[in-house]
Amino acid sequence: MPESDTCFVLMPFGRKANPFPGPSQIDFDGVYEKIIEPAVRSASLKPLRADREISSGLIHLAMFERLLLCEYAVADLTTANPNVYYELGVRHAVRPWSTVLICGNKSRLPFDIELSRAYLYTIDDAGSLSSPEGDVREIRTRLEDVRQRRGSNQVMEDSPLFTLLRQQGYDGPDLTRLEAKLKDGAETCKLEKVRNEVASGNDAVTQLREIQMKYPPGIRDNAPVVLELLMAYRRAAAWDDVAGLVEQMPDSLKKAISVQEQYGMALGRRGDFVGAEKVLNDLIAMRGPTALTYCFLGVVRKLRLLETRKNGPQIEVPGALNNAIEAFLAGFKLDPRMIFAGINVVLLMAVRDPMDQQLKNILPVVRYFIEDAVDTRKAAFWEHAAALEMAVLENDQDRASSALDLLSVDACEPWMPVSTLANLKLVREHREERGEGQQWYVDVEKAFTRFLQAQACG
Repeated sequence: MPESDTCFVLMPFGRKANPFPGPSQIDFDGVYEKIIEPAVRSASLKPLRADREISSGLIHLAMFERLLLCEYAVADLTTANPNVYYELGVRHAVRPWSTVLICGNKSRLPFDIELSRAYLYTIDDAGSLSSPEGDVREIRTRLEDVRQRRGSNQVMEDSPLFTLLRQQGYDGPDLTRLEAKLKDGAETCKLEKVRNEVASGNDAVTQLREIQMKYPPGIRDNAPVVLELLMAYRRAAAWDDVAGLVEQMPDSLKKAISVQEQYGMALGRRGDFVGAEKVLNDLIAMRGPTALTYCFLGVVRKLRLLETRKNGPQIEVPGALNNAIEAFLAGFKLDPRMIFAGINVVLLMAVRDPMDQQLKNILPVVRYFIEDAVDTRKAAFWEHAAALEMAVLENDQDRASSALDLLSVDACEPWMPVSTLANLKLVREHREERGEGQQWYVDVEKAFTRFLQAQACG
């Protein structure tokens, strides 16, 4: 389907807290799947949501290309999400029309937007969609109305900024060159295919290196491909290539928070623990603490712990364990909903001697968010892996068996199950050292190893 028939969707992703009276959380994936996507498709348009296409997780030029070039857009302003409002501002600056605004009726629109013609879809106090069929019809009608007006040249501007600027003779930017660049995307498509299919084999890494030769990372115009390359190398666990690519980037790109986080993890995974910690600690000092950055720091420190346990000196093990707990706990305190931080906190606290006294308070919180994620049926690998680790921690063999059966492979990279297997082994070895080992711990590891060897995440 051509770009002119694509409808870009601006909205929050996953479950988000609702700051207004009504439900405490709103499931935006459910909103997308139940009303926005069906409405867009019934209007004979192709829905495109940033997280479904820009799979590297980095906000970069490709997202803005879609935001600017797609003829149609739907913006969900529920919960006043700052990312959505920023994207809407960009859209309104270059597109005078064709952006349909929607908002949950339990949310409030700020004054600057309140006067716009936004459709209010219905959410009850439990956070459920009250009348999705009616919402689908109304959003579809608005999109069809926009398409008909475009076809008849009866354009109705929906950007208040454009309405003002047109009075001063501003007709908007010329997007012709950007459109041409987007259409010339053969190499990006090739890269996307390689990244999606990449395993840890040398052939895939060789293909990525060939693409890198065509798109030198020191040239800023190559940023979209370079950032995709970064994540493709990570998926292949090609940590030397990840680090080398970052080191060749221009400073403006290299200093990005997401890039520095990946750089720190790459250094840690190739054994440069001192360099990795410096990168991540400098990032926290310069850009401020975030739960995600602390998780990357926790990963590096946990790798150092595992290496010290294996190759010594053993006198350094308690200190390495404490440092790993400190990093994950800092991330957990910033965002208790971050399951990766939570499960690592409780797992590492459980293997500390004597057992950390904070564990009894933190563990129920972590368990709640893991169970909530799995119950939504939208859980990916990390959530199911965390459920498995939690079951082992709590000595619940039945739950561990269920978690193994439910392991998802969505967004799973080959190094991810290796990390989970290391966690399971850490717990088992600690309990064996205390005389608390059980055969089913070993059986879980064997089953998980078969999952890994079957390359279910490839």
